[in-house]
Amino acid sequence: MKKIAVFGICGKMGSTITKELIKENNFKVVCGLDITNIGKDFGELFLSKPEGLKICGNYNDVLKYNPEIIIDFTNGESAFNSILWAINNYINIIVGSTGISNEKLNYIEKLCKEKFNHEKFCKVFIVPNFSIGAVVMMKFSSLISKYFESCEIIEMHHDQKRDAPSGTAILTAEMISKQKKFKSDRLSKNEVETISSSRGAFYNGIHIHSIRTQGFLASQEVIFGTTGQTLKIRHDSIDRLSFYPGVLLAINNLDKLPFFSIGLDKLIDF
Repeated sequence: MKKIAVFGICGKMGSTITKELIKENNFKVVCGLDITNIGKDFGELFLSKPEGLKICGNYNDVLKYNPEIIIDFTNGESAFNSILWAINNYINIIVGSTGISNEKLNYIEKLCKEKFNHEKFCKVFIVPNFSIGAVVMMKFSSLISKYFESCEIIEMHHDQKRDAPSGTAILTAEMISKQKKFKSDRLSKNEVETISSSRGAFYNGIHIHSIRTQGFLASQEVIFGTTGQTLKIRHDSIDRLSFYPGVLLAINNLDKLPFFSIGLDKLIDF
C-alpha cells in the first residue's frame, strides 16, 4: 500500500482532495504538512472525527512517516523548496502548485537526471491542472491551431490565486506553439495601447489575459481566429472535486512516467 503525504493539507485544494483520498483502499495518507494547525488531527479539523492523520510543521516530522509519494498543493515558492527536498530524500512528488518559473523547472529536471543515475531515485511530476477536461481542452487546442491565423487565451480564476497567468494558460500556449507559430511581435504594425498592457501578456506568439475575481474557481477560454470565422474552446471547473479524478490518475500511474514530467496529458491516451 502506497503511503502518501499531502503538502498544503489545510488549504482549500489540499483539504478537499485529502477528504477523498482517505476513503481509498489501495493507498494511505500518512501525514500532512502545513503552516497552520500543526500537531492537530486532520479528521478532527475537517471531518469532526479523528483520523489519526497528523499535520506536520516541518520536513523532519514528515520523514518519520516514510511517505512514498508527496502531493503538493501549496504555492510556487514553497513547492520548489519541497521538490528539492523530495529529490534529495528520494521521495516521489506530484506537484499541483503553479508559479514555478521555467528556469527553476529546468534546474529541477537537471537535478532529477543527476539523481536518476544513482541506485536510488525519485520522480517529479508537475501537474498545472488536474482537471481531465482542462487537459482535453489543451490537447484539442494544440491539434487545431494549425488551421488558424491567430490565438488568444483568457483565463479566469478566483481572486485568491497568487500567480498570473495561470500554469494552465502557459502550458496551453506552449502546447499550441509546438504545432503553430503565430506572430512574433506583441503588437501589430499599426496597433497602439492607449492604456499600457491592455493587450495582455504575450507568450510564444499568443496573447494571454488573466481575470481574478469572485465567482470563478478555474476557467479558461482559447479563442482562434482566421478569415471570416472564430472558434472558441472553453473549460470550466465549478468545484474542486473536478480535480480529484486527475489526482487519482497521477497517483496510480506515476510508475509509468520518466523521472521528470509536466502535464497530465502524459497519462491520457488521445
